[in-house]
Amino acid sequence: MDEAALIAASRRGDAAAYDQLVGTYQDRVYQIAYRVTGNPEDAWDAAQEAFLKAYRSLAAFRGDAAFSTWLHRIAVNAALDIVRRRPPQTPDSLDAVAAIPTEGQDRELERRELQRRIHQAIAALPPDQRVAVALRDVQGLSYGEIASVLQVPVGTVRSRLSRAREALRQTLADLSPAGR
Repeated sequence: MDEAALIAASRRGDAAAYDQLVGTYQDRVYQIAYRVTGNPEDAWDAAQEAFLKAYRSLAAFRGDAAFSTWLHRIAVNAALDIVRRRPPQTPDSLDAVAAIPTEGQDRELERRELQRRIHQAIAALPPDQRVAVALRDVQGLSYGEIASVLQVPVGTVRSRLSRAREALRQTLADLSPAGR
């Protein structure tokens, strides 16, 4: 079944059709939520809330934008709601990884440390910038698609991305060859 047929069937109460839509988008929705919240548990909560809200609001989906754009908007809002309700948390630390690394583990630990630093830097961004980075650099959405998801002008998207990238450059300056 194509997406339009799945949406139509879901509107009629076909749970299996909605399960297929969830299966199609669950990884992307989780990734957006994770980038916004910076916490795996909060991201799962936001993703579940987004899919629940989307199911309840299927009748309101007009099809003016792509289903994915509509769903991303719901996911961003669900994640931002969690960020507003809970104190900020940093992503998981490396403390629980491994005690004493062997030579073969050194590269993996370096990669994880780099990933942790990047996640921390993104999590430290203001929510509006964090969302823009997640949608552009993680999900690969175009500026126009991001503007549609966030319901802001394209210029605002460009501005948020520019500020976010500058903040990330400053925070992670020591990782660049020039910063070492």
